[in-house]
Amino acid sequence: MNFQTMNKQRKLILISAAIGVISIFLPWFSAGAFGFSVHINGFHGWGILAFLAFVVSAVITLTGAQTNALDKTTWFAAIITGAVAVLAVLITMLSSSGGFGFVSAGFGFGIWIALASAIGIVLFAWMFKDPAQDLKSAFESLKHSVSAASTSTSNKTSASSPDKIAELERLSKLKENGSITEEEFQQLKSKHL
Repeated sequence: MNFQTMNKQRKLILISAAIGVISIFLPWFSAGAFGFSVHINGFHGWGILAFLAFVVSAVITLTGAQTNALDKTTWFAAIITGAVAVLAVLITMLSSSGGFGFVSAGFGFGIWIALASAIGIVLFAWMFKDPAQDLKSAFESLKHSVSAASTSTSNKTSASSPDKIAELERLSKLKENGSITEEEFQQLKSKHL
């Protein structure tokens, strides 16, 4: 990987994802009472999902031709991982309470950096995309590639089973006719299974 020759879209998504990963380990929440304070990082609950989304976003930028913008499928995957990270951070923010009584609680700077990084992934993927790409065609492309992969896998397993059965039937007939011995039959059977 040569960072200097990397495509601008990939570079900005990678930087956002790296900052997002770092932000997970910074204080997301701070609470204090009687002069004592506690800081909690984002590696809890929904923060773990945000962490995984940041890592996947970074991996997406590092796959394929580094000098080219993301292709349709990986571009859509980058948009999705960025959106997942945004949602995970927002859910964390919305599900936290503000404090009670003599304890003051609030958001740490790490959660704001994580939110900005997640938005950055979506924003940079969208801003520097190929003009021919749109969400509908990218979704159709992803759906087609997933269905093609599952169809080819099921065809391989279904095609090999009848072939094995036919071969075993042929070997059994050869054994019954006396063309091969029981020992040869067992060796050929184990070879084909």
